[in-house]
Amino acid sequence: MSKVIWLASWYPNEYEPVVGDFIQRHAKAVAELMPITVIHVVQLGKDTKAKDKVKVNENGNLKEIIHYFSYKKMGISWLDKLLYNSRYLRYYEKVLKQYVKQNGKPLLLHVHVPIKAGIVARKISKQWKIPYIVSEHSSLYLKEAKDNFYNRTLFFRYHTKKIFRDAAFVTNVSATLGNVIKQMFGLKEVITIPNVVNTKYFNYQPKEKNKIFRWLHVSTLFPLKNPEGIIHAFHRLSQKRNNWELVICGGPVHAYLTELVSSLELSNKIKFTGEIPYKKVAKQMQNADAFVFFSKHENFPCVIAEALCCGLSLVSSNVGGIAEAINKSNGLLVQSEDIDALKKALTELMDNRTKYQAQYISDTAIEKYNFSAIAKQFIALYHQLIKTNETDF
Repeated sequence: MSKVIWLASWYPNEYEPVVGDFIQRHAKAVAELMPITVIHVVQLGKDTKAKDKVKVNENGNLKEIIHYFSYKKMGISWLDKLLYNSRYLRYYEKVLKQYVKQNGKPLLLHVHVPIKAGIVARKISKQWKIPYIVSEHSSLYLKEAKDNFYNRTLFFRYHTKKIFRDAAFVTNVSATLGNVIKQMFGLKEVITIPNVVNTKYFNYQPKEKNKIFRWLHVSTLFPLKNPEGIIHAFHRLSQKRNNWELVICGGPVHAYLTELVSSLELSNKIKFTGEIPYKKVAKQMQNADAFVFFSKHENFPCVIAEALCCGLSLVSSNVGGIAEAINKSNGLLVQSEDIDALKKALTELMDNRTKYQAQYISDTAIEKYNFSAIAKQFIALYHQLIKTNETDF
């Protein structure tokens, strides 16, 4: 039996295979040291059809229980949204209670992303008289986020506040966003536990120097990642020098991006791979010379930590918690959406590439972001609440 049950609002599933993959990596890390059960009810919304079913995955100490449920629309949008949310919460509470009836009550609940799993955790916590922890990963608390907290519904804002304030501990993947949450909700403390990196794949591999300097960008290519800004910066760079290439991984790759590259006559310099498997992302990083990132807002992106573990120096926009990882030994920061500043930083890093020591960058990052280091931080919190010996887990 898992004495700690994770309730994840986001988690990879068959409809959205990469949503919450960073939460899954946290789960895999902690499961290397203790049993963990993750219970996730997929949030598909009132407009997506699904069948009632459950999928269980077991790998060592990690058990993942993914639930899907059907919803028949009434045809009135506001009513369907209300009924769907109500059914979702009742369904989540039901499957959690069923699991506990069969396996016994846990000592602790660990919520990842407050809405909506945190609503269930808060209610069950009071009924069972057990504590819960909340780990937040989103950047929606920043005003520059398009769909930020202040633009959310009263339901969302009310329950988020209650979930945070009643939690035994609140954690965030960056101190920057943690401080924002702390101030917003009047919390005593928000503990920083960064994203984790699977250093089995993401590590430094010595290679021969590329004849042409290879830049790499990895993201979902959503608008907040600002891939257009990156492309425009490289276009400006091409007016001064051509000893570079840019590989862009991730997707979906929308036509407007390929058309932009073509219109700027950069098709021979900028290549898109589309979505590729996790292990192949690591290979791309190991074959690159540097990493570029230009998001409009972020919390602390996994790809930043992964690139550092591969020994890459970086140029990035100074948003969210990225500055907590970037310093003069491993990269340069620029203001978000300042394309000319990005172009200048790209030039500066290329001109000073020898000052960045790949092995040192990798060693420093791996020490901080490896599975064991991150898992021990979570388990230390569990011990404070459960007050038990590590062997009892």
